Amino acid sequence: MSKKIKYSLCIHGGAGTILKKNLSDEKKHLITNDLKASLSAGEKVLKEGGTALDAVCAAVVCLENSEHFNAGKGAVYSHGGKHLLEASVMEGATLKAGALANAMRIKNPVLFAKTLLENDDVVFVSGDAVDLLAEKSGCNMVDNSYFDTTFRKEQWEMAQKLSKETMFLDHSNLKMGTVGAVALDTNGNLAAATSTGGMTNKLDGRIGDTAMIGAGTYANNKTCAVSCTGVGEFFIRATVASLVSHLMEYGGLSLEEATQKAIHEHQAKLGGDGGLIAIDSNGNISMPYNSNGMYRGFVNESLKEQNVFIWDDVEV
Repeated sequence: MSKKIKYSLCIHGGAGTILKKNLSDEKKHLITNDLKASLSAGEKVLKEGGTALDAVCAAVVCLENSEHFNAGKGAVYSHGGKHLLEASVMEGATLKAGALANAMRIKNPVLFAKTLLENDDVVFVSGDAVDLLAEKSGCNMVDNSYFDTTFRKEQWEMAQKLSKETMFLDHSNLKMGTVGAVALDTNGNLAAATSTGGMTNKLDGRIGDTAMIGAGTYANNKTCAVSCTGVGEFFIRATVASLVSHLMEYGGLSLEEATQKAIHEHQAKLGGDGGLIAIDSNGNISMPYNSNGMYRGFVNESLKEQNVFIWDDVEV
């Protein structure tokens, strides 16, 4: 796009081992509908003149409430059999951010991350204090069993059988599905949000890139907004989200050039697997990945309908 557009929104529902032969038409339909509902929720905010921050949070809440993604309701199980949730948000205009890890009772972690962003005294909270602070902040709290699903329990049981000989993560049995959103609003501001349950059978206490500003989430009005998904350890080591912004600001690269380099060169050379979504200050969108697939979609004020994808650039 050569012309700046009024607003733009891009979402993802995770990257990883998404094989066509393993995804039934019924499951694909359900997932596609949830992606479209997320786009609708975020676009409604933007159409009404709302902020990019509110838009990405609205979009992510929809995905957290779906059992088809690894965030909120559909979160994976940790090694200890619990759901340990992460989320982060960042605002491009102010560079303010909020992040949390190892939450167990927050129904929509992204909303608590937004609460933290609005507080100048703290950016990142982890552990038992997360749930206590969220409850005091008026967040909707649930029992950890609320996040249970049969599908994720079966994945966890399989992963435990495969990992009996080691206490560390089994990257050969990845079950990803982190969710995220990036947006440009009508005032020209950018924002990003990401939420996840981590990786199936992860070590209790392990924190991934989703909770880390600069690794899994980043936004700067000068450049872009980014939300990542994949094997968190590699995204942390490659500081992928902020790298995209820095390549644009200090390296003079376009959004497309920066995102492709960050995914296919930088983190891929470390052995990483996953992808990202990004949007720049003109509303341009990029969605690169180096895994088998990535649930993703976008919409903007110039499009008559939403665009949703799983593999390559073939719309579903």
